[in-house]
Amino acid sequence: MDKNNLKGIVCVLAGASLWGFSGTCGQYLFMNYGFKAEWLTSARMLTAGIILTLFTLITNRRKTFDIFKNKKDTVTLLFFAFVGLLLVQFSYLKAIAYSNSGTATVLQILFTIIVVVYVCIRTPRLSEGKEILAIILAVSGVFLLATHGKIGSMAISSQALFWGLVSAFAAFVYNAAPVGIINKYGSIKVTGLGMLMGGAVFLIATGSFRSFPVCDISSLLATLVLCVGGTAIAFTLYLKGTASIGPVKASQLSAVEPVVATIISALWLKTKFYLIDLVGFALIISIIFIVSKKEDKQDV
Repeated sequence: MDKNNLKGIVCVLAGASLWGFSGTCGQYLFMNYGFKAEWLTSARMLTAGIILTLFTLITNRRKTFDIFKNKKDTVTLLFFAFVGLLLVQFSYLKAIAYSNSGTATVLQILFTIIVVVYVCIRTPRLSEGKEILAIILAVSGVFLLATHGKIGSMAISSQALFWGLVSAFAAFVYNAAPVGIINKYGSIKVTGLGMLMGGAVFLIATGSFRSFPVCDISSLLATLVLCVGGTAIAFTLYLKGTASIGPVKASQLSAVEPVVATIISALWLKTKFYLIDLVGFALIISIIFIVSKKEDKQDV
């Protein structure tokens, strides 16, 4: 393995691990300090948006706002900012608030199934065997997480399941909507502006600016990890690694995110997971490798 590939793998693993750790920090803030998902979403998006936009201003000031010169690209950016970035951040944090970081992260992975269904409808074509298997595993995994195998009873709250599924849909939009403008303007620029706009509008719309959670050193550190480490730094590391090893391998390695979230949640916050939860996690995580198997062969 050459140094470039090794560096890419390390960057992707570090970025995905930071995402997992930051989700657990969100759970910690919900459990111990009564933080609200609305406030954390606004703070996370604004912080990341400011950092990423400042970076583009420093490195390429003249072209930072070029996207607003094109009406169609501006509309795409707005859709990405509010239906992709804002919705995925808010719904993910709401799912954590109603369950835990491990469960919320695993449910979000279901966006890969939405991608499969979307491609089959748009092509149109019949689903391949691996895609049907992935859908079966996804449904089975969600069933085990939601009911622990007992039909008619819920092991997690309906709110947790709802927001987890919303985050999966939003993650699909987040991954699919900005492809054209990212190729044209760059991922850091597009994401920075999207975060900045979405965070600012959400802050005003929810009135989060009117109150500030009670903080001490521990909550401040957890907030910094969530807003800076788990957003701006994690995103930059993941993109850098993806550029080296390709999106397919990167998506496979990103499966470490729910694993990290689950382990840290269990060890740090004493979140209780049952064996059947872990089986459900494994079924859902496995779909990443199944749906990317064909593309991985082409990527080699």
